[in-house]
Amino acid sequence: MRTARFVCLCLSLAVGPVQAASGAQAQASGILHAQGRDIVDSGGHVHMLRGMNLGGLFVMEPFMSPMDRSHRLQDSYSVMRVLAARFGADRARALVAVYQDNWIDDADIAQIARSGFNAVRIPVWWGQFLDLANPTPSGWRDDGFAALDRIIAACRAHGVVAIIDMHGVVGGQSGNPDTGEAGQNRFWADDHAQATTAWLWRRIAGHYRGNPAVAGYDLINEPAPPPGTGKDQVWRLYDRLYRAVRSADPDHMVFIEDTFGSWSLDMLPPPGQFGWTNVVYESHVYPWPHDHPGVAQGVAASASALRAARDFGAHAAWNVPGYIGEFNALDARPGAFGMMTRQFDAARLNWTAWTYKASNAGGTMTYWGFIEPNAPIDRPDPTHDDEGAIREHWKKWRTDARFSPNPAFR
Repeated sequence: MRTARFVCLCLSLAVGPVQAASGAQAQASGILHAQGRDIVDSGGHVHMLRGMNLGGLFVMEPFMSPMDRSHRLQDSYSVMRVLAARFGADRARALVAVYQDNWIDDADIAQIARSGFNAVRIPVWWGQFLDLANPTPSGWRDDGFAALDRIIAACRAHGVVAIIDMHGVVGGQSGNPDTGEAGQNRFWADDHAQATTAWLWRRIAGHYRGNPAVAGYDLINEPAPPPGTGKDQVWRLYDRLYRAVRSADPDHMVFIEDTFGSWSLDMLPPPGQFGWTNVVYESHVYPWPHDHPGVAQGVAASASALRAARDFGAHAAWNVPGYIGEFNALDARPGAFGMMTRQFDAARLNWTAWTYKASNAGGTMTYWGFIEPNAPIDRPDPTHDDEGAIREHWKKWRTDARFSPNPAFR
């Protein structure tokens, strides 16, 4: 029954919101790598990455994830701690696995491919791999790779490549809920947190070494070091993590973000300064209305995309590929998203939109998800619901006929 419902959704998506990638590309041969300003496969064929973030899968965010109907819990850490306190660590992990298995599955990756996309960016955080009470190598979870392996296998089966994005380092890099644990920004001054994050990257890179379904590793999502932290301090930590990855995996690309300070490529060094090779420089584009007072949102979105394209052009001498790892037009009306992707395509910028799937308030479409609910779907209250109720609520979030394509992504 679920298969029949999902076929209906696929058909509606195919004729609905976007033909996002401008022309189908052949499936990549071998591991992708950077060559000048392009991303190419082992045969030297250029592959422009165009795709979706899998937001909310491993890192829950209250504005887009069905994590807590009471709205008390604001991050993945809080959800997992509450569940562990009530049911024990093993049963808590099993409940979170139910959520993850239903939020994104093989059929979702197949749909992403059918919609013309060839890449996904997968936000992860340290709590997916390490015991919450012991964020050290000795706290490694036996099931650390289980859910991520499932998604990577689906990507390989459907000709999609994955960028593994460290959305939350040990100790936290910004204090925001999207790091997995809100209120933590200790990474910058905590050598233990830095060393454990480097160890974690070695473990991840070693696990996926040689896997052609992995495009590469995004070292730190949207770092927000404390005031007074110099760019050079951020660069040195990037370099530490880059070298941790390279010690375990010499072949996959490393993605390095400019998403701090001015959020422009001026925040990054020329790659030769640190001897970085096979790297991709990454930007995020969000045309927040408060940054564009009095300007129509569609105009602001197009202008923001053009600014990113010009920034990439201004740094052409660095000879690295450019990638818009996250972006959203922040406009529920059709058209603005397409204007942004056309700007990126014209500049030969790779991109993954934020985000593939999002919850909303009672079936009212927002601009966040490529697919969103078209009717209310029950959410759990992890603090009060019994174990069975939590499991059944999260099972209802599997992609089926209750989800529709979002016109905002046209």
